[in-house]
Amino acid sequence: MADLIKLKDWSATPLGDYETWPPSLRLIVSIMTASGFPMAVRWGPEFIVIYNDGYKPILADKHPWALGLPFSEVWPEVAPELIPLHEEILAGKNPGVFSQDRPLTIRRHGMNWETAHFTVSYSPIPDDASPTGVGGVLVTAVETSQRLRTEQALQRLNQTLEAQVADRIRERNGVWRVTHDLLGVGNFSGRLLSVNPAWTAVLGWSEQELLEMDHRTLRHPDDWQTTAGEIALSAEGVNRKFENRCRHKDGTYRSIFWSVVPEGDLFYIHGRDVTQEKQQALILQQTAEALRQSQKMEAIGHLTGGIAHDFNNLLQVILGNLQLLQKDIAGNERAERRATNAYAAAVRGSKLTHQLLSFGRRQALEPKVVNIGRLISGMDEMLRRSLGEGIEIETIVAGGLWNTLIDPGNLENAIVNLAINARDAMQGTGKLTIEAGNAFLDEAYAQTQAEIEPGQYVMLSVTDTGSGMTADVAAKAFDPFFSTKPEGRGTGLGLSMVYGFVKQSLGHVKIYSEPGHGTTVKLYLPRVIQDEDVLAPVGRTQAQGGTETILIAEDDEEVRATAVEILGDLGYRVLKANDALSALHIIESGLLIDLLFTDVVMPGTLKSTELARKAKERQPHIAVLFTSGYTENAIVHGGRLDADVELLSKPYTREALARKVRQALAKAGRPRR
Repeated sequence: MADLIKLKDWSATPLGDYETWPPSLRLIVSIMTASGFPMAVRWGPEFIVIYNDGYKPILADKHPWALGLPFSEVWPEVAPELIPLHEEILAGKNPGVFSQDRPLTIRRHGMNWETAHFTVSYSPIPDDASPTGVGGVLVTAVETSQRLRTEQALQRLNQTLEAQVADRIRERNGVWRVTHDLLGVGNFSGRLLSVNPAWTAVLGWSEQELLEMDHRTLRHPDDWQTTAGEIALSAEGVNRKFENRCRHKDGTYRSIFWSVVPEGDLFYIHGRDVTQEKQQALILQQTAEALRQSQKMEAIGHLTGGIAHDFNNLLQVILGNLQLLQKDIAGNERAERRATNAYAAAVRGSKLTHQLLSFGRRQALEPKVVNIGRLISGMDEMLRRSLGEGIEIETIVAGGLWNTLIDPGNLENAIVNLAINARDAMQGTGKLTIEAGNAFLDEAYAQTQAEIEPGQYVMLSVTDTGSGMTADVAAKAFDPFFSTKPEGRGTGLGLSMVYGFVKQSLGHVKIYSEPGHGTTVKLYLPRVIQDEDVLAPVGRTQAQGGTETILIAEDDEEVRATAVEILGDLGYRVLKANDALSALHIIESGLLIDLLFTDVVMPGTLKSTELARKAKERQPHIAVLFTSGYTENAIVHGGRLDADVELLSKPYTREALARKVRQALAKAGRPRR
């Protein structure tokens, strides 16, 4: 069903293309199709039907045409009864319904009507995009028709005790044979004297094997003591009900709920396999937890994005003016020291914003095809300076290492964060091992992890010989609201930043640690077949200016004034506009513009991307450089910067602005002036 859902043309349905589905719908469908338990989703006002493989027997010959149809078309015979209930759940007026052995009169085998019974749960599926916060209904269903028929047969048997002995025996034997519940007779010495065929169906052992073994060997070792106590009470003439785990012939265990009725030296037992019910409860719990995590990530992303845009504009004004001020106070040692301290504090603030955006998966990535082996080899000297002489560093790169598509700058930051965390865990003395190799994550592993696809990956691991972590601490290590660092010793966002960056890059992170035995953090980055990109070294030379004409489009007056002064100080001729429409009027005036330097997010009807397009139409030679404190959808899609787009993120330094302007002009083929 997972394949069928992905391959289906959804464009003709109210849901639209699969890739545009809400995150909560895609998440619940992914969890549902990975489960063997009968489950279905009924989404939106039309209650569009989506279901998994376990649900197909319930549909019978309604499968596969039912997929993607409104519930009223799939089950018109029960729609009048169930749609009002679904509408209450969708409206947020009903927290969900659990119904046991619910009778429904349906048609699913041609034109034949039947009354079927189901133990069914209807639960709301959260969706932030819905006005009520609910996007659809999650249905988990187990058909109990056969069990009810069996129970009814048992009831009829009890009601006809005065019937002829032959009829009673025939009916009893029929129930004994057809019921899915385990029926048997045993003695208190540990032997089964009689079992019905359901034992073989549920546990795999033949009747002869069950009668020859000590029934205590069927129990899970952890349940021996509890079960022995229940049997001992039964031996005293007390009816008992309890649950334990019984060993299947294949070595796995089934959860069985037992009713034991003693009579003389024997006891009569009735067992019901509740393994699927327990699995259903676990699936629902995991589903709820996955939805909560998804909602938390979305909330953090929106929060950090909103803060970043305004905060980075403020930092831009502070950083830009501090750099300009440093020229004015040159020679005044005391004033220079104060300006330097203020500048360093502002830079730390910009790094904090970057870390929050990274964890919230909202940063604009510029991925390149990278060979990680060469990247970490080039970081060796920097790491040794950062970690100190007390840390021994060993780098191991496997032969034939695959390439991966990753933002190299952010990957370097991630490695540095992991290395510094390792240094702190080793208290400045120990061994750090950085290893890169090829890895394959199979489907069985991927199903146990969140947001991971099976396939080929490049594995990067960082291992330290530090104090290690307990399992509870390791489970929270990537949470931005949890840190083991004492106050005043950093933000504690390093691991959270690594986690967000890797997840945004479609990778996977795993942490292994034991107290006293160090920690290993493994990053799995998707393999690509393309050849490695040639990465130009980032220049560290003094900022160089020019005499070209630059048009600045920036709505924030203070940011605009700072940029104008910096570029003017670099020798450029600078024009300014407070929105995109004003900038377009200047371009249309015929005045030759060499470079358009525009903020991504500005008020007005004309967007900055449209301004850039129209500018190139009117002056094909013009270079375009975008700037922003936070960009979500304008020039960043899927978390990655659009192709051939030049972006300078706020806050930027005088040197970064000078370097990026020259880079944009050179890329546009403008001769240096």
